[in-house]
Amino acid sequence: MNGSFSLSDEQGNADDGSKGACPNTTKSTQMATHKYIKIIFTSDIHGNYFPYDFRHEKRGKGGLQKIYAYVEAIRREKHEENLILVDGGDILQGEPTAYYFNNIDTEPNQHKVADMCNFIGYDVGVIGNHDIETGHKTFDRFISGCKFPILGANAISNDTGKPYFKPFSIIVKDGVRIAFIGFITPAIPHWIPLQVWKDMHFDDIKESARMWIKKVRETEAPDLIVGLFHSGMEEGIITDEYCENAVRETATEVDGFDLILYGHDHTNNIEEITGPSNRKILCVNPGSYAYSASEIQIRLTYDKKGRIFKKKFAPKQIYIGSIHNKYTWEFDKRFKREYDKVEHFAEQEIGEIKNRIDITDAYFGSSAYIDLIHTLQKEVSHADISFAAPLFFNASIDPGTIKITNLFNLYRFEDKLYTLRLKGSEIKEYLEMSYSIWTNQMTSEDDEMLMIGPMKNNPERIGFKNFLFNFDSAFGIIYEVDLRKPTGEKINILHMSDGTPFEPEHTYTVAMTAYRANGGGELLTKGAGLSKEEIQNRIITSTEKDIRFYLMEYVKRNKVIAPEAQHHWKFIPEDWAAKAEKRERKILFENYRNDKKDDRVQ
Repeated sequence: MNGSFSLSDEQGNADDGSKGACPNTTKSTQMATHKYIKIIFTSDIHGNYFPYDFRHEKRGKGGLQKIYAYVEAIRREKHEENLILVDGGDILQGEPTAYYFNNIDTEPNQHKVADMCNFIGYDVGVIGNHDIETGHKTFDRFISGCKFPILGANAISNDTGKPYFKPFSIIVKDGVRIAFIGFITPAIPHWIPLQVWKDMHFDDIKESARMWIKKVRETEAPDLIVGLFHSGMEEGIITDEYCENAVRETATEVDGFDLILYGHDHTNNIEEITGPSNRKILCVNPGSYAYSASEIQIRLTYDKKGRIFKKKFAPKQIYIGSIHNKYTWEFDKRFKREYDKVEHFAEQEIGEIKNRIDITDAYFGSSAYIDLIHTLQKEVSHADISFAAPLFFNASIDPGTIKITNLFNLYRFEDKLYTLRLKGSEIKEYLEMSYSIWTNQMTSEDDEMLMIGPMKNNPERIGFKNFLFNFDSAFGIIYEVDLRKPTGEKINILHMSDGTPFEPEHTYTVAMTAYRANGGGELLTKGAGLSKEEIQNRIITSTEKDIRFYLMEYVKRNKVIAPEAQHHWKFIPEDWAAKAEKRERKILFENYRNDKKDDRVQ
């Protein structure tokens, strides 16, 4: 959606003590003057700095280089001095580029991504959950290197009781005072281990917004108030403690924002939301991976007394992948050394794989892909049982040489490996929940096996109804998943993989990701029935490095790998499952292949 809308200024700057009521006289209108502000907004870049996709070894669809080229053309050729460049967080994690700058190239002290953002000329940003996930050493280094503020009003220091990050920033353009107030999703405790963020806590966005709007109005007298949210539109994780995606709720219930810029849910969106007093609030999301950017042209109309009586917003989405101009080469020249370093790192040959492995196999039964991860996790942790889930909708590795970049198609996140103690009965209930969000109850061979349907952000495409990274299977036990049974009765654990009995009352050691060990996906909480406090008591060990690091070492050590499905579990009835798989593979992946979509959209 591209378009525009207007609103009267509710807080105003009137010198007569009024609330900025819109004048009705022809004379006032005739005396009106205008000022123009342009905001360009990016979010959820996730390591896409260069216009090359290192993970797929092909030309990229966007990246910071193209953001720079687009912005510079506006600055230099259109001479738009009142331009503000804004980022919505999650810039530090995702691709081989981010991994390299976070973990390999850590000298000199200034983070290279901060260097890039400074060169591009960002004016303000907000911290994202995946930025925090990188750990203090990394995100503190990034923030200290940025010549612009990184906001986070609702991330509160436990020591001071004040925001850990700067809560807001005032940017003045042509005499117009614009307040940016930043917020991060408070669901961080759901995903990220306590050790990473234990020196802070996260307040509810809606209540924090209400408080900071009041403070900013009283102390800064802004002409515009912009909410900068690393939080999605709605839904997501909602508990008694936090609401992950709070944009719609906040816009609807909290008075004061003129504009909300948001990210986190990776959804390209322009939407007007009716707030308090029937006031319209424009909410804009540029999508993810620097494939596109949002551009908002703001026109402020002043009356003869110099009061703003009308604010008009004209938003549009810009596809960055098509940008190619002379300024592209400036970024390329400035950061060619960094690009070459990443390329050298990503292209390192570390081993050989004998057979093709495909993530899509993991949805339909035991697979070479997942069982490779399981094997690694058991080897590193020495646990009795391993839990793991697919991390991409669709990715594969073909036989041949394995490069470091190929491993980013196998393992998506910088997750550490945890080992916990779980009773046999808790393991069963954990798996019951996993397969309850993964599979339907079938009454005949013609029913759908997997829980699939039209995607919210693309109704013409079929995808999973729930997050695939919560589809945990187990390794180390032999079990069946009965598709005929209702939720809570699907799992039949036959025995341990070595043939010994599986005992519901026995305590086993279980390997899983840090995300899962922290309660992510609620498989430990709602599934196994453990409180967050009890989960912490069950943790035995965690690795120093992330799982992808150990995967690299595994390949280097073995030199040649030939992953195969180990068949520790299966769907039954097998003939029903086989027929359903044939149908549902076609539904899920035929359009995907025809559209040549990147796997990250799912």
